[in-house]
Amino acid sequence: MGLGVITSKTFLCLLSLIYLASASGLFYVALKVILTYRQYAEFLGNYYVTLPAVVILFIAVIMLIIGFLGCFAIVQESSFGLGCFMFLTSIIFAAGITGLVLGLIYKDKIDPELDENMNKLFQEYDGKSPQSSAVDFLQEQLQCCGVKNYTFWHNSTWQIAIKNNSVPYSCCRKNATNCTGNLTNMEKINTAGCEDVLETLVHKVLEYSLFVILGFAVLEFFGLISICVITCRGSRNGYQLL
Repeated sequence: MGLGVITSKTFLCLLSLIYLASASGLFYVALKVILTYRQYAEFLGNYYVTLPAVVILFIAVIMLIIGFLGCFAIVQESSFGLGCFMFLTSIIFAAGITGLVLGLIYKDKIDPELDENMNKLFQEYDGKSPQSSAVDFLQEQLQCCGVKNYTFWHNSTWQIAIKNNSVPYSCCRKNATNCTGNLTNMEKINTAGCEDVLETLVHKVLEYSLFVILGFAVLEFFGLISICVITCRGSRNGYQLL
């Protein structure tokens, strides 16, 4: 058995174990992206933010299958198993590249839509509607106030209606006591705008997803090369059509 075959088989064994171990991690990453989208769906608008997550979920399921299949093919020295392993690896490699491209394409489309949706929802704030609850949730979770900053509320329809110098209670700092939202106590109010904070969060999650996809695409590429090496020389090493 040549050094190339031994090296390739060793790499495929490790790759199969990586597939099995990483499937759970990929499920976590995908669910994190989806949950982030669901929490802020009113502001993010279209679902394309979750496209990389859908791709990652698909890859995770396939990884569970090919992880077991790869171990079987190497242990049993099955050329049929290696063929299936190569086929499935090719699928997730293509899916990963597709997810990477889609993520890069739609990444720059997030900010304009986020700005439009956020301004619309904040302008509709009245403290009672479901949209208002979404705004309050956003401000409490991200510890922010207003779209660009807290001054957004100065000329808002909500401010005009209540006619006092204050911001919603959800603008209060997390540990502030006796906070009423009144701007005379600025030390108790979050002043940073929500748009920049949410943009940073969404981009961070999306970039993390793309990084994961890219990392596995590299592993899969070398896995395909290893399969080719074993397949080309497999007839000399007793591989069976199992």
